[in-house]
Amino acid sequence: MMKTYTLIYALMALFVIGCSKSDGPIDDDGGKIEPSVEADYTLLVNFHGMLTGKLLNGDAETLSLNDGDSGFPKIAKPLLISEEGKVLTMYHKKSACSGEITIHDFSKATTKSVAVFSDLGACTLTAKAIVQGGNTVYVAYEKEVSAESTAFMVRAIDVTGAGGVFEDVMLKFNPVGLAFSNNRLFIFSLDEKITDEYQLTVLDAKSNKEIFEDNLGFDAKSIFKNPDGNIIIGYDELHSTYNSSTLALAYTNYPSGKAPNFINSEFKHFDRSGKMYYAMLAGIHSDYSLVPAIYDFDENLTVLYAYENFLSKTQLNFEFEIENTTVVHYDEANNLLLVGYKKIGEGNKGGLLRIKTKPEPKLAGNLDLDGVPYAIYID
Repeated sequence: MMKTYTLIYALMALFVIGCSKSDGPIDDDGGKIEPSVEADYTLLVNFHGMLTGKLLNGDAETLSLNDGDSGFPKIAKPLLISEEGKVLTMYHKKSACSGEITIHDFSKATTKSVAVFSDLGACTLTAKAIVQGGNTVYVAYEKEVSAESTAFMVRAIDVTGAGGVFEDVMLKFNPVGLAFSNNRLFIFSLDEKITDEYQLTVLDAKSNKEIFEDNLGFDAKSIFKNPDGNIIIGYDELHSTYNSSTLALAYTNYPSGKAPNFINSEFKHFDRSGKMYYAMLAGIHSDYSLVPAIYDFDENLTVLYAYENFLSKTQLNFEFEIENTTVVHYDEANNLLLVGYKKIGEGNKGGLLRIKTKPEPKLAGNLDLDGVPYAIYID
């Protein structure tokens, strides 16, 4: 059964459930005052194409920079990324036929780098997608065989050692995205030779053999894993969900003009209830092309936080100088929406907004930064 979709703007009340007696103190906006909890963030910022880690210390009321070592190495912005919890896997192109995988675990402050494709000699290849599954990192790529022919493959690399143990699996279609769940690799690809339709291919991670294939149609746009370990295929007007165990398929449609528009968001973060936090393509709903948003998969409900609805023109244009949203996360301990943004202009300046979301959106603080926020990890 398809669920009813509702788009709620940030200026409006989110829900009206009924009246009840408050269990705690109330702030000036009528909301319950939550206890303040210490929260440490690791913020990755992009400064002239280089990523660096910054430590931030805060609670519900304050946020400040910590000059300590974040443990994240200074590294160029990667060509490809994949997140699994607090582990960030990155791919950097080194030459026409070589690359490097870097895996950083924010919970352990450890980094491992592995060279890839050096066995191929002279060639021309393009890495298309990356994902980590257990001790294996998968890199989907295409390699030029001749002026008229291109081969499509996914390389499964054991990263427990120096990366010398790997297996290449030949693919029928051009890979454009990867996801890993339930000891299975899900490959999102395009049949550009015959049908021009997108395909889903599933490999068993133990054998690297194909166990499932499905046609996704002409309009599929993205693939990712949800907190339940199931696989989401994003479209403009709907998303489909594959059960990663049974491979059963379900669809969720959006009424015209009310899509959550998460298909182009590079980072998607989830809270414990399964709500997703991301930078949304705003369309007609804001003067900014990307704005913070929350999508509830269970309720098929989107909350869009257009900046104009809770920040003044002076704050937008002069105090914060917001050009666009770069990353969105959520501090569950303090019930604060975290919004990284780039400042207007050619420089590498940015900031981090913290927003109280209930009962109405309200600014809880801002931190100006040298560099543009790229990713956020919460301890």
